[in-house]
Amino acid sequence: MSAVSRLWHRAPLWRLCLYSIFIFSILMLVFPPAYLSRLWPGVQNITQRIHHALGMNDAPPAAENGGGGDDGVVTMMPITDRLTKAIPFAGRILPLPAGVWHPVMNVITGPHGEILENILVRVHDHVVTGLIGAEASTQAVPESAALTMDSSCHDDRNLAAHTLPAKPPGVECWFTAAVYPTSITRTAIIANRLKELGFTLPNVLYKASWTYAAPSPDHTVNVETVTIFLNPVATEKTASLQSPDDWAKETLSQHPAALNFVQKGNSWMETWAHILHDGFNSDMMASSEEQRARASQDPAAPTDTKNANSSLD
Repeated sequence: MSAVSRLWHRAPLWRLCLYSIFIFSILMLVFPPAYLSRLWPGVQNITQRIHHALGMNDAPPAAENGGGGDDGVVTMMPITDRLTKAIPFAGRILPLPAGVWHPVMNVITGPHGEILENILVRVHDHVVTGLIGAEASTQAVPESAALTMDSSCHDDRNLAAHTLPAKPPGVECWFTAAVYPTSITRTAIIANRLKELGFTLPNVLYKASWTYAAPSPDHTVNVETVTIFLNPVATEKTASLQSPDDWAKETLSQHPAALNFVQKGNSWMETWAHILHDGFNSDMMASSEEQRARASQDPAAPTDTKNANSSLD
């Protein structure tokens, strides 16, 4: 009789522990704790499949910390966390523009909690220089979800727009525009969260948005939208251009400083869209680290790295 066999027969408590490991591992996949979902976003795909197989298709409960109902489950994040280069997101990779980004909140929406949204902020000298709203499916959704995903890319008011080749019913496109911060989803929650730390949103933001829907063989799609809001009025030349009307496509030629920022932003987004595509496919090796670092330099990125890194100290 081997040592393991003897231990198996003589140590009932040890046997119980082995059984418990299996049982609690299953329970962990069926009811994953919040910290596990943040560390391993892919666990949500496994959980949803188990729930579907067991008929557990109820919508997620309303959150107690702000949100619920149509707002989904909102989780406030420790804004002092520092994120650079890229982060795990919805089982994929989300590349980040230059600078240090801080999590603001996570939101889970959808009939079965299959849509994950992350809100990130970048600040410099207590001024918001960037805001990211990334939204993605954690499991495949019906093809119908992709039918109107690219509608915003065809708005005549856009400063720029480009549709990239995609296999139907998939879509991929990006566009840029000028917006009021109040038009951002969950502006009140975001603004209050930033106000607690003494940060305020500028009166106007430059919006760069990338949308992608990747088709699957089973007539479903995996989707992701990354919207980046940059502060275009943080320089002396653009400080007086505080209205989106100053940044409208029709009036840009009257404001050379605004036109210069938009041209730089449009050129940056054309390159950054390819980096976001690589991140969706978890293929960050498609470009070198040096190429990604160069591509990440958006026109609102702080040039003073030391101060940018200490903005929340």
